[in-house]
Formats: sequence, structure tokens, C-alpha cells
Amino acid sequence: MSTSTDTFVGTLPNGLSVLLQESHDAPLASFWVWYRVGSRDERPGFTGISHWVEHMQFKGTPSLAKGAIFRDVSKHGGTLNAMTSNDWTAYYETLPADRLDLSLQIEADRMANSLFDPEETESERTVILSERQGAENTPAFLLYEEVVGAAFRSHPYRHMVIGHETDLRTISRDDLYTHYQHYYAPNNAFLVAVGDFDAPELYSRIEATFGELEQRAQIERRQAVEPPQRGERRVTLRRPAPTAYLRMAFHAPNAKDPDTPALLLADAVLSGGKGMGLGGGGPMGRSARFYRALVAGGLARSASSDFDLYLDPYLFTVGVTALPGVEPGRIEAVVDAEISRLRDETVSEIELARALKQLKAQYVYSGEGVTNRAFWLGHMEIVDTHRRAASLIGELEKITPDDIQRVAQTYLRPETRTVGWLVPEGEGGGATTDEEDAAAAALHRRWFLNPSSATSVNARSWRAPFERRELPNGTVVLGQARPDDPSVFMRLRFAAGAVHDTDDRAGLAAFTARMLSRGTATRSFARFNEETDNLGATVGFETGRLFVEVAIRSLREDLPALLDLTADVLRHPTFPNEEIEKVRQELLTAIREQDNDTRSSADRVLRRLLYPAGHPYARRAGGERETVSTITRDDLVAFHQAHYGPAAMIAAVVGGVSDLDSAADLISDRFADWTTDLAQARSPAPPPPPTQFLRERVAIAGKSQADLAIGFPAPARSDPDYYALDMANLILGRLGLMGRLGASVRDRQGLAYYAFSQIEPGRESSMWVSRAGVDPSNVEQALESITAEVRRLRDEGVSDEELTDAKSYLTGVLPLALETNDGVAATLLNIEHYDLGLDYLDRYPSIINALELAHVQQAARAHLDPDRLVAGIAGPPVNT
Repeated sequence: MSTSTDTFVGTLPNGLSVLLQESHDAPLASFWVWYRVGSRDERPGFTGISHWVEHMQFKGTPSLAKGAIFRDVSKHGGTLNAMTSNDWTAYYETLPADRLDLSLQIEADRMANSLFDPEETESERTVILSERQGAENTPAFLLYEEVVGAAFRSHPYRHMVIGHETDLRTISRDDLYTHYQHYYAPNNAFLVAVGDFDAPELYSRIEATFGELEQRAQIERRQAVEPPQRGERRVTLRRPAPTAYLRMAFHAPNAKDPDTPALLLADAVLSGGKGMGLGGGGPMGRSARFYRALVAGGLARSASSDFDLYLDPYLFTVGVTALPGVEPGRIEAVVDAEISRLRDETVSEIELARALKQLKAQYVYSGEGVTNRAFWLGHMEIVDTHRRAASLIGELEKITPDDIQRVAQTYLRPETRTVGWLVPEGEGGGATTDEEDAAAAALHRRWFLNPSSATSVNARSWRAPFERRELPNGTVVLGQARPDDPSVFMRLRFAAGAVHDTDDRAGLAAFTARMLSRGTATRSFARFNEETDNLGATVGFETGRLFVEVAIRSLREDLPALLDLTADVLRHPTFPNEEIEKVRQELLTAIREQDNDTRSSADRVLRRLLYPAGHPYARRAGGERETVSTITRDDLVAFHQAHYGPAAMIAAVVGGVSDLDSAADLISDRFADWTTDLAQARSPAPPPPPTQFLRERVAIAGKSQADLAIGFPAPARSDPDYYALDMANLILGRLGLMGRLGASVRDRQGLAYYAFSQIEPGRESSMWVSRAGVDPSNVEQALESITAEVRRLRDEGVSDEELTDAKSYLTGVLPLALETNDGVAATLLNIEHYDLGLDYLDRYPSIINALELAHVQQAARAHLDPDRLVAGIAGPPVNT
């Protein structure tokens, strides 16, 4: 064993490798098991088998009952998931560090002893088919599947990780078990842990737990080598969709290739630096070439490129979502011109510096929290070596403009590309937001299992204190200083949400927020984008029903400059007419996409049935086509003057600042003289309770899956019953693998990939809502099952064991909620909004532990009525 670059490295006699990194910032640890098996190891007829085996790993062992893994991790205040990619399968638990032995026991047991019960296999078959149907509802997935399948002729990268539906219907229990026996072995796996532990001591515990597992015969891999592509290939899909989508793919090298760093920078030049690992700083690149030419040019709603790290040579891809009515040929010509420019001309030193800064910043942002760090370490070990996690930035720094031009000439050639278009026929398809389009390439390569008596950790014993300042102009500054953090995250919240819209101006709040950065007296939109990208920073505007939040992230040394930019766009927007029309078209395209997305449509129907006409929560936050089309510049100016100002601003600052006073000074320097006459914030009235069970179904062509949204009014966050009702709902639809709903609808009946419930809290009223994605033929059964579980909760209450487990989860999970700077900022804003007090996290365990069984059942009976639920359903047309 050895320690290199702060990573403790060891190998057990049975061949199991171990990578450990100590991190003592919080009392947490993230424990991962990585298996060197993914969809690249699958033969024709067995596609999707690796992902299916991953699902079966939660079905129990002789010593772990079905459901025990989720239950045990949850009640110890942890979180867990699993994922399958082209090159690997991984399982992880992130827990309070003193509960880490639980991870060791779970993972050692299921490495060798997982059960593959035939009945469980059949139940999970329908779950995975539902998962695939949900992906098919997204146009970007369908197009990507066809393009990748055309780009690869021989290599198994040609099929999606989820597999083909035909194979998923025929793979047997014995097929799954044989795959498990072949690949799940200590000599085909390695462990990664990052967290608050002593590495040598943890290694000794790993030896004791995993050391007796027997290694299996060495796996012989004879991987197909993709033959050279000798000419352009084209794919055209014609199906219901709200607009046209382009996907272009060029063959590219694997992670180990010396050209990889230059291609990462080429990707950043075209569309901005991307997040690394599980997370990152959000989308960058609004000054990059594709955004300027396509989005700012008024042709597309989003445009991105993607190059990721793989074990074998994969693809460099381009994705564009067109604005409705724009001819595909115009978009493809612009993409061709930009790629040709990258081949024919060297990038400027300024562009290269900007791209490098973004990648460096994303590297820092992606390292927040032990879970993200453990993933990045393991992923690099899969595709190359864990040491590359630390050396990659140094490789990027050596790249020159000539290197970028050379790799563009080598790999981004017309004769080696595959071009795919999804051309709309009628209206249908699923919504593809900016983030979803940028992540569409990831859909095929990373599939997650879960889409939604422990002693509590004393939050005060380890975290820096929460602090609050109120500036003379009325601005409230909340924060947690973490002076050693290399980055800072800040949220600026304004009471300027969609609740202030009117029926004839629905979408005005969202329109105004999108326009803030589109030009000021001293900065154009293009200059704003250049300055943020030069900093490797992000500024995002998020419109909710109550608030608009400005989310900003930067390296700590760049915070003053980023606040200068943010203050300018908040205080001095000029709402240029040219930009108004561009944003209008983007918003109208988003509305078209939402109208053709089953989940969004089901939720919209639910709200329309639950809230009376004219209620702000009955309206779509982004507005309707008719209202967005008529919003004027005068409307935008007036809304900004009425709802943006210092007295309406709450700032939450978390990360690399020396103390809150210094952060408050930075804010005060830029906003102290800001004076406005603000309109009074609105408080929506609670909706009247339904008098009967209501339901409505909308049909959307071209869909494979139906979505359900079932709701009921719930009491305000301040109501004495709120904590008890939230506890009841945790047991109903959240705890473990989506609570009782997950156990019934997903696990026992196999009706849905996801089925969960939650309470959406509010100061005046809240809403209980359950959501599920199901096969269209199972809608009625799923609806009946969810209703039955609500009735059982009311009539029978919860058990002592369920209540104990739920309390342990809620009190033990606190450190996980505070793992990232963004998570802390969101917590601070909620504490302020609900007037909970800065000591709330210290009081929270006592609040939860004081809840009694009778109060939980009484709250469920008082506030949930299965006979008066409201259900919105959206899916493909029903055959009659």
C-alpha cells in the first residue's frame, strides 16, 4: 500500500483495489464501489443487462432483506444511489462518517451474495421498461440513440445503456445472474472513499470486511474495434415534436489519448466549459462560438457541444434545439461554418485563456462535497488512473492554439461525422430545456437507480455559524463563511415571482428576469457574457412563483468583479427592443415544449383543477403563448421598477469569504445607494379544499409514457400540524426508495420507474403532491394504488418502527444538506423566509424527536383525503 498525492492506495490479496482520501471539513464520508462492467461489455440480444443487474442489487441477499439497504441507510441519515454507464457500474452511500461500517457491510455482502428471485426479476422488468419509456418522451434521447447507433457499426457503444426494448422484454433471470457472477468480483472492482476518517484505520476495516471474498477467474475481454468511418452518415427522424433538433457526432479518442486535453478545450471554445464529474458550476459559454452564432443569432433556443472521457474512443457531439420555423439547413450551415473556422484558423489567445479559466473553475466547482470528489476520483480510475484527477489541469495548461487547430483538423472532419435531425410532424415530443439539451448526451451513458436508531449530528459542533446582517437600505445578508473554500456561491432573492403576474400578462415576471442581463447603460448582452465567461463564473436568473433568484458562482478572488456585473444588470437594465424579441421567441419555444411534455402537462392540469380561476398558482409561471406575445417593453420596465430594489433583496453568501462582514461590505458597496419605490408583495390565498375526487387527462402524440400528478391542499409551513404531516409524507413517499409508494407502485407491482410524494411548503398554504411515470396501460392501476396508500396512511397510521426510522433519517441527514455551498445558501434563504431563526438547525432534532405517533396519524387524517384528491394525467392518446 502507498500514499500518493494525498490518496491512500492499497490492494487486497483478492485483487480488490482501494483508494482513500481524507477530508475533515464535515463529519461525512462517501463510500463507492466501482465495477469494471458497463454497456460496452454487452452482446447483441442482451443490451441493457448491466443496468438491469444494477437494479437487482437492491433486491436483497440472504442476510439483507429486500428493501433493507434503502431503509438502513436512510435511518442512519445517509443517502445512496447507483448508476450504470458505458464503461462502469457504481454504487455509493454518503453517510455520517461514524456510520461508514454500514456501507462496508452492504457492499461486501452484495458483491458476492445478491439474490435474483424470478418474481423480482419480472417486477423489475416493467420498472426498467417504464424507465426507457420516460427517456423516449424526450426528443433529444430518441435522436441521440439513432445518431450513436449510426455512428458506431461494430463497437457496443452503439447502443444506449438502458438497452433496446426488444432485449429488455426477453432477457431472463438466468441471463442476469450469469452476468452478475461473471463481473461482480473483487478482482474486477475497486473501492473509493472520501471523507472524515483515518485512511490507514479505514483500510484495516476494509481488509476485515472484504478480504475474505473470493476472486474469480480473470475476465477475458475481446473488445470490438470500430472500423474507420469512410463517409458522412445521416439520420432523419420524423415524429411529433415542438421544434426541430440537430445532433452531430464526430469520432474522437479515448481518455488516455494525448489529444484529449486539446479536445476538451476545443469543446469549451465552441460552447463553454462543462461541469466535471457529478456536478459543476452550471452552464457557461454564452460568449462561446455556438451561442453567439446560433442563440444570440436568433436561430436556436440552445446550442452545445460535448466531449467526455471514455475507456474506448467515443464521440465529440454537437446538439442544437431550433427555434420553431427556422429551417434546419440554416442551422446546419452555421454549425458547419463554426467547425470549419476551428479547423482553418487558430483560436486567439484571449479565447484560449477564457476556455482554460472556465475549465479550471469547473474543476473547482465540481469538487464541492465528498460525494462529488469520490465520483471524480473513481471515474478517472476507470478511464485511466486516479492520479489523472489531480494532473488534468496541468495538462490543459500546456495546450496551445496550434494544438486545438490540429485536433479539430484531425477529428472534426465532415467525412467522419454522423448528422441527425429530428424534424417535427405535428405537435408532440417532450420538453428539452437548455440544461436538458446540454445533458442529452449523458442520458445514454449514466442511468441512476433512484430519480427522487441513529444519534443525530449536532450541527453546531462542526459547521461554521450561520450569520445575518441587515443593511441600512433594507437588504438582508445571510451567510456562512468558509475561508478555505476556493469558490463562493451566492443567491440574491427578490419578491418578484410569477405571483405578481396578472391573467392578461402571465409570464411577465419570467420575461423580466430573462431580460435583466440583456443590456445595461454600459454593457451589451455580449459584453456581459464575455466578462462572466472570462471569470469562469456563472450568473443565472431563476423565476419561481414567489421569487426571482439570481444564482452566482465564482472563484473567491473573482467575487468583487462578478458582483460588479450582477449589480449593473439588476440596477440598470435597458430592455433593448432587439433583445426583447429574441427572448420572446425563446420563451414561446419553451412554452411549446412544456405543452408537449407529459410531466409538465400533468402538473399544469393538477394546478388548474386545484386552484380557482384567477389564482396565481393556477397559472403557468412562464405564461401562455397569447400573453407572452403581447408583453411590451413598457410592461417590463414597469415590472422591474415595482419589484426589484434593496428592500426586496435577500442575499445568501456561502464559501470562500473571510467573514460575513466582508461579504456584506461587498454587497453594500454596490447596492447602498439603490433606491426604489416597491410594490407590496402579494400573498396568495389558500385554495378551497376540493369537494370530490377530480381528474383530467390530456393526450400528447408521440409519447411512450404517461405522467400522473395527484395533489391536495396542505397546511401552511407555520401550522402546528406541519411537521407531523411532513413526517407522515416522508413515510408515505420519500423514505428509502420513495417510501410506501415506491414499495407498492414500483417495487411490488412494477408499475412505474418513479412514484413518490412530497409537500411543497408555503407561508399561507402548502400543497401535497404525488407524481408517477407509468406505462399508459397502467395509469388506472397506479392511480388506484397511490390512492389506496393515502387511505391506508389515514386509516392505519404509521408503525413505531417507521416513525423511529424516519426520525433517525431527518435528524441524521443534516450534514448532507449542508455538503455543498448551494445547499447551504438554499437552507439560509428558507430559514429567513419562514422566520425560523439562525439556531433552527440546532433546534431541529428536538422538534423532530418530539413528534408522537398519535400526532402523525392525526395530521394525516386532518389534511389528506383520498376521496377528494385532484389528479392531472398526461400521456399518449388512449386507443378507443
